[in-house]
Formats: sequence, C-alpha cells, structure tokens
Amino acid sequence: MSYLLNNINCSSPRWAVFSRSVAATLGGYALATSSSLFIGQLLLNSAGKYQAIHIGLLLSFLVYACAAMWVFSVSSATKAWIGLIKANIFLAIGTWLLMQSTGANS
Repeated sequence: MSYLLNNINCSSPRWAVFSRSVAATLGGYALATSSSLFIGQLLLNSAGKYQAIHIGLLLSFLVYACAAMWVFSVSSATKAWIGLIKANIFLAIGTWLLMQSTGANS
C-alpha cells in the first residue's frame, strides 16, 4: 500500500479529469436535487403541489446535463468544485427561505 501511495502523482492531468468526472457525477446530482427542490418550492403557490414537483423534477434533468457540461468547460477542477458548492449552498438557502415564507415546514 505504501508503494502505491508513494507513486501517486496528484499533479498528473489524469487526476484533474478524474476530479472533474466525480464533480460532474456527484456534484451535478446534488445540484440537480437542490434545484428540483428550489423550483418545486418556487412554483408551489402558482401551480398545484404535484405540478410544481413534476416541473421541478423535469427541469432537474436539464440542470444536471448543464452542470456536467459546465464542469468540463471551466479552466480548473478546483473552480468546478467551488462553483458547484456555491450553487448548492445558494439553492439550499433559497429553498429554506421559500419554505419559511410559505409555511411548508411539514
């Protein structure tokens, strides 16, 4: 095991591609989930409950695809991770604020 750890070169371009792939897969999934919740809460009053959930879920597929493409278009893997984390935090706070204002805590 120590031989493997000593021979890992983290500055290799392979690690950057691996990191972007993980960011696109896991970070994109998290972003799609949080955007689905945000869109559902945003449309809760204007559309029906089930329609808002359905629209949020349908748009989350678009968000996931765009996030995966965006991860590979930025200049570094670090910027991709930071961008995904910021977007997830923003959407989570927005969803929480919408839940507080509409009284949808339960």
